[in-house]
Amino acid sequence: MAQAPESNGTHVTVHAGENALETLLTEEQKQSVKYLTVTGTLLDADYTFLRERLYGQLDTLNLRAANIDTLPDIRTEDIWASSPNKIHLVLPMNIEHIGANFLSQFSKYYSLEVTEKFPTFGNSTRFPSSYNTKVTLSDDNYSYRTETFRFPEEWQPNTYTSIYSWDGNIFYYMNIGVEGKYTIKEGTKIIHGTAFRNLHLPTFTLILPASLDSVGDSAFEQTECPVPTGYGSGAEIICYAIEPPKLGKDVFKNSVLEISDLYVHEVSIAKYKQADGWNIASDIRAIETMGQPPSHASEQIHKKNISVVATPDSYELTFDQKPLYMEMYSTNGVLLTKHPIESSSLSIDRNRLVTPCTIVCVHFTNGTTGTVKLIP
Repeated sequence: MAQAPESNGTHVTVHAGENALETLLTEEQKQSVKYLTVTGTLLDADYTFLRERLYGQLDTLNLRAANIDTLPDIRTEDIWASSPNKIHLVLPMNIEHIGANFLSQFSKYYSLEVTEKFPTFGNSTRFPSSYNTKVTLSDDNYSYRTETFRFPEEWQPNTYTSIYSWDGNIFYYMNIGVEGKYTIKEGTKIIHGTAFRNLHLPTFTLILPASLDSVGDSAFEQTECPVPTGYGSGAEIICYAIEPPKLGKDVFKNSVLEISDLYVHEVSIAKYKQADGWNIASDIRAIETMGQPPSHASEQIHKKNISVVATPDSYELTFDQKPLYMEMYSTNGVLLTKHPIESSSLSIDRNRLVTPCTIVCVHFTNGTTGTVKLIP
């Protein structure tokens, strides 16, 4: 016998699976429900009923206790049958995968609550904007942790949250909002499959750590960002890993990397240009020359009489002329330090540098100077 749904005004709880969801709800509930909790499972017909009748009015669909490991693929022609609404989707505890176009049924303002497992995401036809989507953890989900990061941009400080495994080794998702810089924290070894998949991103800079070892299947597939106009690109990706991280299947397929500048250490440029996947970047440049037009980068370094080799912990500077002293400035012109140089090379620890970069000015005995920008 079908279990009668529990109802409290706009809140309805129903056990689905044996009978169609449409038959379990009264006509009054179909009109008034705003917060629908489903236990059991859902039939194929139930997803059609939700899309055609309820998604347009629901504030929350709570599937936490539902016996569902995969939310189904939705045909492209069917997603237009729904009435997009801002919805909070509480995912099943044993979810593995959210199917193609499933999230396209909702307004771009949807949010997801991860209750236990973190899912992968299928392809989408309607691209959600990263400005308006949000992924959070339920209060009792201890398999992961939420990290809040504040990037101190001078013109617009940027605060955002990211989801990592509890041990910090795996990055799962980043809640991207305004334009600016976003970083995956040092110590991260793996980017979870589909971590950025399908998102429409703002103009942004994404910083990948030196510790990064691999990137999962489709992690950036079909990510979009504004198409660049004039000089520059819509996005920059900075990867501090000396060896190109291993890539799964279709990591950068039809993705933002194709119109992005990829910055890597100068000693690694040849490796990234030869690495399948990474080499589809619009341009691959040296981190040490960031901010300089690509056609003048090597020329500028030669004229400054300074060569730079980066390591994960430091920058090694070598001088063609006899140096006299060195000054280090912040980007707003504040003198940080000044001291003499007594050899033809020196090492600068990254932890001595300030964000977003430190300007190093070397004065030579012949009266010339050389300047380089170093990123922490």
